[in-house]
Amino acid sequence: MIKHLSKISAVAAFAVIAASASAEVKLNENFSVDGYAIGSGVVTEGTSAKNAQLVNSGRLYDSFKVAANGKFDAFTSKVSVYGLKSDANSTASDVGLLDAYVTYTTGEFAITGGKFLGWMGYESFDSPNNAFITYSAPNNTYSSPYATGAKVEYIVKDYSAGVSVRDSQFDSAGGNGGNVPSKSFFEGDGSFSNDIGYEAYFLYTGIDKLKVFVGAGYQQVNFEDGSDDRSFNTSDVWVSYDLTSKLTLVAEYASIEDAVDYSWNVLANYAFTADFSGAVRVTGSEGFQGGNDTFGYGVASTYVLHKNFSLKAEVTKTENNSVVTANGSDSDVFSYALQGVLRF
Repeated sequence: MIKHLSKISAVAAFAVIAASASAEVKLNENFSVDGYAIGSGVVTEGTSAKNAQLVNSGRLYDSFKVAANGKFDAFTSKVSVYGLKSDANSTASDVGLLDAYVTYTTGEFAITGGKFLGWMGYESFDSPNNAFITYSAPNNTYSSPYATGAKVEYIVKDYSAGVSVRDSQFDSAGGNGGNVPSKSFFEGDGSFSNDIGYEAYFLYTGIDKLKVFVGAGYQQVNFEDGSDDRSFNTSDVWVSYDLTSKLTLVAEYASIEDAVDYSWNVLANYAFTADFSGAVRVTGSEGFQGGNDTFGYGVASTYVLHKNFSLKAEVTKTENNSVVTANGSDSDVFSYALQGVLRF
């Protein structure tokens, strides 16, 4: 199938290990199914959790996904169902429709219609495809959500580019602006009469071992009560380079105008063996007009125990420079997580 090209960005060395744990089931020449289920044990210490906790029901820790894929001549399709704990993720339900789109490929062009994920972001929406369980700061500093509309991509050997028009660019799960209800399920506002979202990207792969991605999005947001109507611009740039066959280096920069000044992420991933990899990450953000500044760093590892099952571990620290504790000092948040990943 034609992939979301920004989502082939999963760290190269880690992707080799992740692929070995994949288990797509081919039903016949036209249909296949795949998916995953993840469950985690988490200990968090800091402002957001004075007492350590052993369970975190955020979607990055506990969720599942089942996808059905189709291929008919020049047409490909994908429909997926996603499950998570709704009250911990501000979604309308515990289970809902995630992907639902059809792609037609002709020559170097791919034309897609339906509900699909935007291109921006080095890290995948699906946590099992990433080196870390949690996201880096840029994931919260660009807006490229699931929404409904159409896109056109031009794909050749050394580069690819695309544009999309959808019902929203800044509205997704839980509703974070615009006219999306306070509880939705990874979707836009469902209206093409206003608040239309636009996104474009360019990915260059013409130099061996190097990938360069540039993406941007725009939406004129009209709130239901008529207040604070304004336009939003978002952007994301990332570069990855395979320094060796085992070591991949990544740098990313992202921003949302009038929301977050900028954020950044630097990551190194090393594949020690065919079944074991480790990663180091340093990431941070500068909040709008000096607010909500963060700085974080951590280590993570993934070990494949079986072609269908792997374990992922992570230790991170985040300094929230705008969060002040009762004694007047800035707050640090520590997180220790162990995750089981079942792929099918």
